[in-house]
Amino acid sequence: MSLFFLYLITHGASIHKAFVKRVGVKLLTHYCRCNFRMSSNSAKLAFFIGLVQLTCQAAEAPKTRPPAAIVVERSESFYYWKATPVGDSAQLLTLFCRDCESSSRKEPGLPVISVLRDTLGDNDPANDRLTYVWLLSFARLNAGQKILSGVPFFYWRVGEGSTSVSPRDTSPLMNLSAPERPVLSSIGRDLVQWTTLDPMAMPVRAVSRSYRSNEIDNERLYISEAIRFLQQAPAAQSNNDDPTRAQLQMLIARLELREQLLGGFVTAKNLSHFGEQSALEHEKIRSRNWELLRQCAERTGLYFEPLDIGAGTDEYGVLWFPNDSARPAAGVSSASVWKILNIRDPWADPRIRTWRGLTVTRPVDSYGSMLSPDAKGTRQVQLIPLGVYSLSYPKLPLLLIDFRDQLHVRRHEMTQRSINEIAAGIIGISHFTNWYYYVGLDLYEFIASRHGSATDQAARLDCYAAFRSDLLLDHNLPGELRRELEARVNSLSINPMGAALARDFEVAQTRYEVLQANSEQGGRLTQRLEKDRRAELARYSESPKGNLMNAGLHTASLGIYTHRRSSPQTTLAELDRYRRAEAQINFLESVASSGTAPEVAYESTRIQASISELRSLMPEISSRPMLSRASSSLERIKQISRDSGIQSECTSGLIELAQDNRKTTPVSAPPPIVTAPAGEMTTDLTIRSGLDASRAVSAFK
Repeated sequence: MSLFFLYLITHGASIHKAFVKRVGVKLLTHYCRCNFRMSSNSAKLAFFIGLVQLTCQAAEAPKTRPPAAIVVERSESFYYWKATPVGDSAQLLTLFCRDCESSSRKEPGLPVISVLRDTLGDNDPANDRLTYVWLLSFARLNAGQKILSGVPFFYWRVGEGSTSVSPRDTSPLMNLSAPERPVLSSIGRDLVQWTTLDPMAMPVRAVSRSYRSNEIDNERLYISEAIRFLQQAPAAQSNNDDPTRAQLQMLIARLELREQLLGGFVTAKNLSHFGEQSALEHEKIRSRNWELLRQCAERTGLYFEPLDIGAGTDEYGVLWFPNDSARPAAGVSSASVWKILNIRDPWADPRIRTWRGLTVTRPVDSYGSMLSPDAKGTRQVQLIPLGVYSLSYPKLPLLLIDFRDQLHVRRHEMTQRSINEIAAGIIGISHFTNWYYYVGLDLYEFIASRHGSATDQAARLDCYAAFRSDLLLDHNLPGELRRELEARVNSLSINPMGAALARDFEVAQTRYEVLQANSEQGGRLTQRLEKDRRAELARYSESPKGNLMNAGLHTASLGIYTHRRSSPQTTLAELDRYRRAEAQINFLESVASSGTAPEVAYESTRIQASISELRSLMPEISSRPMLSRASSSLERIKQISRDSGIQSECTSGLIELAQDNRKTTPVSAPPPIVTAPAGEMTTDLTIRSGLDASRAVSAFK
């Protein structure tokens, strides 16, 4: 029995289960306490000899094994920001890839994404707003792409994609000042599909659903690419022109919410929390998939290597097959492992014996771990690439490239897409009348995902978009491996609206030049900004229900109607007051939402300064929703604070807000005047609301 416990201790690290080792120590201690008195002297001596040998072996063994890969630290950021003026009151922030090719000699690198920051012409960051986001590689569809996208069961891309960019096209990928509009537009299109197109003939239903599916996938692809660029973008440090970390998180959160059904209705004060949770969840998923892929490789005798593509690190992994090694000893069946890896067993695959593709030679150490190419190992191993995996898929490592079967991943995508088109487009199965079909489909996908299948089509598309954008800007991979990945990643696209990687370079540079040309005073970009400022002033004076109704009217009119301030002359000073007041209200709401005394997490002087600035701004604010938010925040802070200075500021602010609220309340008509009959004492009685004439006279008497 003691030998069994010693085995658990000594082999716990080799099977990578630390809890087994801890359990072995505890059981061995308990076993010794119970049976040590019953053992003979020779057994005691043997036990102590074994324990001494175990201690000596532990002291001689290295504490950690050499790393499987060496992460190269970059001394200079892979991306950088460049700010150019838009008129005299805004900035165009463009993210450049530093080492990427560019067809223009004016700027080093390649522009990938642009953001418009409305500064109102001053240096106060409290009134700055990020309004538009452009993915510069995005181009409008040509006529051929639109026609082919409506053909059911057509899963090929014809040509390189559209490369034309209109010199008057300044439409952004997303308007951050009105995030609810895409949600209402999507709901409206779905209603038209369900109520008008689906009841019609089968060809109309199939064509409309095929086009809509391709359009949604294409939009999600570009949004995921924009998110990927922003996740790797540097934040402001010494240069004030760069966007701050909070602004980048807000941008990423808005784009991620764009991919969700009702994400556009999330308020601005909840964006920071959503961004933090999303970043933590991404890191959790990446770490779990990293460990799972490493364990699968070790169990099957393969080599796992992290793959750094573009500016990303530890986001992908590649599995290598040792061509000159023997198959590991048979033990527990590894069928479930190959199911998770989504590849065939290479040890039993005849294609390995006749392999004529890419091979590399890498050094390995005495433990069998693969080292970097320039390191010195104990021996050299010839390796064959098996697959490239994304570590960002929520459930398990997602196979992106299968080097032995180029159509493997593509067949899976085409099969799932065909099933959806047959069910919804050809047969006409509805979510309402045939709900039981979709319940059964969800149940099947849940069970299949628990058995190692990647069933989430949207998450797979996000991983593909991130891999595509990283590969587009990569210059770190060896040339032969990079060419192999580029040739295979283009075959993954089954959307006729897609475009080739080489086209993105040309479109990005052309679109950036178009934005630069329209940034002059009086250009189309400044005109669009002026209209949005008037719409922003109109939203401040409306209630949430009123803003939702105006957004619905904008969608119903196909963008023709937009609720704006009637005066064409926008007062920047008025907009400045509203934005600064909203910034202070958002800060005070975040302070009050914690539920604890605010002076614990923040300095009292900062809270008092925020309340004082809010008090100075609110007398000129006529927005009743902002007055209500400010009053509730001050009332909440006054209740939970124990600082006399903060309580005094809150009390003074509430009194002033009550006075401002009475000023903004509509004045009712003057009350009627009641005169006593002749011969009696005459007096003037003012009848107030809720009192009739008889009750007023009785009260007077």
